[in-house]
Amino acid sequence: MYLKLRIPLFLFFMGVLSGLQQKYSNFFLENTSDFIRNIVFIGLIGIVFAILESAKINEKKVHFTIGIGIILLGFLFDYLTV
Repeated sequence: MYLKLRIPLFLFFMGVLSGLQQKYSNFFLENTSDFIRNIVFIGLIGIVFAILESAKINEKKVHFTIGIGIILLGFLFDYLTV
């Protein structure tokens, strides 16, 4: 069973960016409110997703287990960077 990389990459980058923002949020956005930090996080997700769409990486097909592995790597990165 094969699936497109769209959802696994989206969840992977959500995990990676979430982990990075949690670990280094005071470094980049030191004197801002949580509302601004949330907007920056959503903006980063949108930018990464737009780059992947324009490069047509999301259209590639991978095996189901590789897709699950990509998703788990994103969650693992988020979990380990806290």
